[in-house]
Amino acid sequence: MDWFRKTSYRLLTMVAAVMSLLIVSACEHNFYETGDSELSYLHTDFVEARTNELSAFVSATTDDGVQLTLKPAVKEQWASKPDTTYRALLYYNKVENGVTSSFAISPVAILRPHSAHDLPIVYTDPVGFESIWISKNHKYLNLTLTLKTGKTEDKKAIQNLAIVCDSTKHLSSGGRAFYLRLHHHQNGVPEYYSRRIFTSIPLTGFKQNDAIYLNINTYKGKVNKQITF
Repeated sequence: MDWFRKTSYRLLTMVAAVMSLLIVSACEHNFYETGDSELSYLHTDFVEARTNELSAFVSATTDDGVQLTLKPAVKEQWASKPDTTYRALLYYNKVENGVTSSFAISPVAILRPHSAHDLPIVYTDPVGFESIWISKNHKYLNLTLTLKTGKTEDKKAIQNLAIVCDSTKHLSSGGRAFYLRLHHHQNGVPEYYSRRIFTSIPLTGFKQNDAIYLNINTYKGKVNKQITF
């Protein structure tokens, strides 16, 4: 696990803030329409989006490798850093000569695996599990989850997520097996309704013949997923 980024509990605070934004975005952005309307031609893709010196998004690269220029530049409150690449979900119009306009850019939480020993407590409060897949560029392992949420007056009640590695094992194939677990802390947030969120686990450091065994506690019981490279 030497290549895991060394983190502190502050990482969970950062992810918790992103989780709050993700839930808000899920409430605000519902762009699906049928018929011959402007929104019926909307595209949605997972991207790495780049900000300029004013912290506005000016370009994006989809998981299919398509490079897009965003005109006009898009300013989102959740993206405050200039000249930075963010993992995001991009809603955009028709593309002409590599240029498009964006309806919205929603944050996708990056969950970097780190040792379970880095956390004071590993919580496994249940979530809803929908899907898991490797991005076409093989840079991310994507998860679709649903979180129970609701309004509360407690400003400290913010859910947080993380991916922890409980152990590793060397395989006869020459690869390594990583036993990962989803950390989820409900943290006092009411469970009135469900919201779908997307998260991405960077695959930097994983090699051919490696395997991931991911354990997720859901409302329907334990879900175990195996991903091989």
